[in-house]
Amino acid sequence: MTDSKVYIALEHLSVYELNSFKKYLSSPYFNMNENLIAIYEIYEPLLKGKLNDKLSKELIWEIIFPGKKYNDTKYRKLHSELLKTFEDFIAQKAFDNNKFLRANLTLQAVRTRKIEKLYKSVSASSDRAIERQYNRSTEYLYAKYFNANEKLQFYSDSQLQRRRSKNIAGDLNISETVKYLDQFYIAEKQKHYVKLLSWKKVLNLEQKIDYIDLLNEMIKNEEIENIPPIAIYSTISKMFLNQNDEESYFKLKNQVDEFIDNFPDDEIRYIYYAILNFCVRMVNMGNLSFQKETLEVYKEALAKNTLFQNGYLTTVSFNNIVFFALRVGEYDWAEQFVANYMDRLNDTDRNSSVSISLARIEFYRKNYGNVIELLQEVEMNSAVYNLNSKTILLLSYYELDEFDALDSFINSFRVYLNREKSISARKKGTYKNLLKYVTRLINLRDSDKSGLLSLKTEIEETSGVGSKPWLLQKLEEKMS
Repeated sequence: MTDSKVYIALEHLSVYELNSFKKYLSSPYFNMNENLIAIYEIYEPLLKGKLNDKLSKELIWEIIFPGKKYNDTKYRKLHSELLKTFEDFIAQKAFDNNKFLRANLTLQAVRTRKIEKLYKSVSASSDRAIERQYNRSTEYLYAKYFNANEKLQFYSDSQLQRRRSKNIAGDLNISETVKYLDQFYIAEKQKHYVKLLSWKKVLNLEQKIDYIDLLNEMIKNEEIENIPPIAIYSTISKMFLNQNDEESYFKLKNQVDEFIDNFPDDEIRYIYYAILNFCVRMVNMGNLSFQKETLEVYKEALAKNTLFQNGYLTTVSFNNIVFFALRVGEYDWAEQFVANYMDRLNDTDRNSSVSISLARIEFYRKNYGNVIELLQEVEMNSAVYNLNSKTILLLSYYELDEFDALDSFINSFRVYLNREKSISARKKGTYKNLLKYVTRLINLRDSDKSGLLSLKTEIEETSGVGSKPWLLQKLEEKMS
């Protein structure tokens, strides 16, 4: 019964985690129903790929309750109980991995039980556990607040009154507790503000975050400004609000150099994508100096192993890295990158992405015959691959002076754009502009300098033109 919720949930565990789950089930503290162990042991060979047989509910029932009549209600109840135990297991794993939470909940448990003799040792232990972690994101700031607040609450007001004559400043440090609360609040709010700005770029959202201007004024305080998550996210927000704010971009890069290792992996990935999005936007706006900048950021992200999701590199990142390496003339590096990282692509995308990338490399090396041969290996099962392949083929026909083939290909490309419904109107316009300008480029004589200059000006002033740098380069060649 491999379509059950619990089986599908168990499929998300690694072999190591499956072994841990089995030990978890076998512990009387966590599970006292031996039938749950029996169900798991039936599923285990399937989950570990050692068995391919399909199991029916009746067969599973017979294995667990030999000779007893099948009872669907009881069968479902057992699976529901196993699923609940699985949920408890992953919660326990999350707790085990969260050193901040473990340290603070231990301190909280000592406080609520009023175990005064353990207070000093547990308090010191919680401090060490928190500071030992590399993580200095908003999660760390909240852990510091939680920790300080627990210490503040440990002694009751009456106990503090009795100790009035003693120095109780260490036990009644309200200002420090509130300081950590403020830092967490400011950092977390900036983080959500950045997320909102990011989504507003792709969706028509009317939402807003109140008091953000007041928050930005507070961040000007030097002590607050140098806290890693506040520094990073406040600069990203400025970069998002001003699409060509190079000053904030380079400030962010400096902050990343200083603070990035203080963030967990998922946030490191998000921060690098924010930097890359700005770089790509600058290139698309015509600032070609950012091509090299984009490649350098990609190289940094690769070195930190942060572009991978579930162990895989997305096709967008893979293709972009090759593209920018070629644009700045690093052909050998691009080829080495493809060889080194092709196995980190998802199986369904690998062959086509590799073939297109190698075709691009051959195109930049002016081996246009090899380009056409490599593109024959691309599976045209998506609009993205189709558009990429057709664009490279279009430019290759031009470079080979195959103008009859090029004319026919332009017509077929235009028909494809008109018929393909999965391509957005904006993207279609970009490729239609490319076809229009290639056609005009072919029909203009080299001696028609005014016509060539007029076309060059028009292309430069038109937004949304595919392969714009290539078009301008071909025009320069014809005009020289």
